[in-house]
Amino acid sequence: MALWRYASLIKEKLFSGDEGNQRKRPKGSEWESCVQEDHDENSLRISKIANDIGNRPLRINAGPDEHLDWLMQTIETNVIPRLLVSHSHSPEANRSPVMSIRLNDESRVHELTQLVLRDDASKAAKFVQDLYEQGVPLDEIYLRLLAPVARRLGVMWEEDRATFTQVTTAMWRIKQLIYDFSPLFQEFARTDEKAPHAMLVPLPGSQHTLGLFIVSEFFRRGGWKVWGELAASEGEIIVAIKTQFFDLVGLSVSTEDQIPALKRFIQLLKEESLNPKIGVMVGGPIFIARPELREGIAADIVGLDAEEALAQAEFFL
Repeated sequence: MALWRYASLIKEKLFSGDEGNQRKRPKGSEWESCVQEDHDENSLRISKIANDIGNRPLRINAGPDEHLDWLMQTIETNVIPRLLVSHSHSPEANRSPVMSIRLNDESRVHELTQLVLRDDASKAAKFVQDLYEQGVPLDEIYLRLLAPVARRLGVMWEEDRATFTQVTTAMWRIKQLIYDFSPLFQEFARTDEKAPHAMLVPLPGSQHTLGLFIVSEFFRRGGWKVWGELAASEGEIIVAIKTQFFDLVGLSVSTEDQIPALKRFIQLLKEESLNPKIGVMVGGPIFIARPELREGIAADIVGLDAEEALAQAEFFL
C-alpha cells in the first residue's frame, strides 16, 4: 500500500467522528487497521510498533490540546519514520516504477493491439512481462494498456478493420494475460471475514466482459468477495440476488441501445434484492464515450475505470 495512504488513514482514525471522538486516543486495534493490508513480516512488525505506541498511557492531567500535540508528535517521530523503514524493505517497494508513465503512449497500445491480433500469443505475453520487469506496476498495465487495447479492438470491429473472430481471439488473449498475472496482482489482497460482497456481471446480452473482469480483479484485491458469472442469464442473476446478501451490484453495458434495458433491470434488482439497501454501480465503454448517458439512470455509482469504481464503492459503503 502506498505510504501516503498510511498517513491519510492515520489522520482519518484520529480526527473523524463527532467533537467528542476527535480527542479520543485510538486504540491499538485502530492503529493495526491502518497497516493490516500488507501480509509480509515487515507489516507484522509495523502492527507491533503501532500497537506499542497505541498502548502508551497519556498524561492523565493533560488537556485536549496537549493530547492532540502528543498524538501528532507520536506520528511524526515514531510511526511515520518506522513505516518508511519497513516499507523500504517490502518486495514491491524495491521495484522501481521507472516507466510509470509512458503507458498512455499510443505507440504501446498500438503495438500490443497488433500482437494480440497475431497468431503467436507468446509475443504479446512477453511484451507485457517485459514492461512489468522494467518496473511498470500491474495497476498501470491493466488500466493504461490492456483496457485501452480492448477498447481499440472494439472500435476496429465496429469499423470493419478486424473480423469478429479476430477480435474475439484477441480479447481472449488479453483475458489470458490477466489470468496469468492474477496471482501476483492479488498477492497483497486485503482479507477480512466481514468483507463486503459484490455482484459484478454484464447486463444480460452485453458483450463487454473484459473490462468487468479487470474490475473484478481490483475488487478482489481490495478485499471484496465477488460473485461474477460473466455468462449469467437474467434469471440466474435474479435468483442469486434474492438468495444471497450483496452490498453492491455492478452492471456493465456495451452499447447505447442497452440503456432502456439497463434502467428496467436496475429497478428489478432493487425490488428483488435480499438487501433492501443494495448499491447499484454501472460502467462500460459507452459511459466513457457518451458521459451524458449517465443522466436518468438510477445508479448510485458510475465507474469509468476499475480503480475509480473501487474507490467509489468503498466510499458508498
